Amino acid sequence: MDFASHVRTIGDAVELLKEVAEKHSEKPIIVIDEFDTIPDVAERNKFAALLKQMGDQSVNLKFIFTGIGKSLDELLGAHQSSYRQLETVELPKLAWEARREIVQAAADSFGLGLDDNVNWRIAMVSDGYPYYIHLITEKMLWASFSADESVTAIGWDLFFQGLSDAILSTAAELRRPYEKAVLQRDSEFEDIVWSTADHDDLQRSLSAMYESYQVIVSKRNEGRELIDRARYNAQVRKLKTAGYGSVIQQEQGRRGWYSYREKMLRGYVRMQAQANGIELTGEKPSPKQRMHIGNARKGYRGPSLPVGIHQNKKISEWEK
Repeated sequence: MDFASHVRTIGDAVELLKEVAEKHSEKPIIVIDEFDTIPDVAERNKFAALLKQMGDQSVNLKFIFTGIGKSLDELLGAHQSSYRQLETVELPKLAWEARREIVQAAADSFGLGLDDNVNWRIAMVSDGYPYYIHLITEKMLWASFSADESVTAIGWDLFFQGLSDAILSTAAELRRPYEKAVLQRDSEFEDIVWSTADHDDLQRSLSAMYESYQVIVSKRNEGRELIDRARYNAQVRKLKTAGYGSVIQQEQGRRGWYSYREKMLRGYVRMQAQANGIELTGEKPSPKQRMHIGNARKGYRGPSLPVGIHQNKKISEWEK
């Protein structure tokens, strides 16, 4: 039966779901995964209207929506009265130990040792998303299975091979914005995109991102020259446009602050940086050493800080 030809209105959908509720089972549940990937806001609004009518008519069906968004309003849009039918469960990014437990459990299941530093690196690169943790771990295990020699432990070689394979296997909708942003662009764009994904903060200022950019260029070892702050700001703003993948968006009411339009894309960007030998750890550029010069009466006092003390240098979780 062609259901699409019979379901033309919200009312038609409600009547069909009534029949499903009566005939399917005692407590039927409908799961709509990755709801946020429906690009048309008007289409998502129809679900809000559907929920409202189902609630009004007491249809015995439970819906579970999963999606990435800051609020129900961002996901469902209009028909706020339908929110009374919903209970929201916020799922933050995985904590550090939870990330590591996933990889450790997989290694243990196959009787493999696991370099603890590798496990920390996966936890950092994944940006807290289970999708990337599972993907990298799966690829490392396949690499272990396919190795010419017997593998007893997962180390750096298998990590980098698994990471490379994971990048190639990442869902197209996550790869595409990155590729639009960096392919056939000036070489500086890859460094700029990486700088937007540095640090754990989901909302970042232009100032913080430029500091990350400075560190990234210093690590590249390719003789790249830093672009100045004005050019950097202009290039970052291009990443908001469709022609550059719509990678980031400006935070409402916060001038100069940005976040990722698709939050999971941050993890893919971090994987690309790591595959190119750049560890995104939130490190700040080292401040220039300064000497305190006393006046003529008191004379030179020497450095203002003891040797070995660096002011304003943030110590990353990895360095700990």
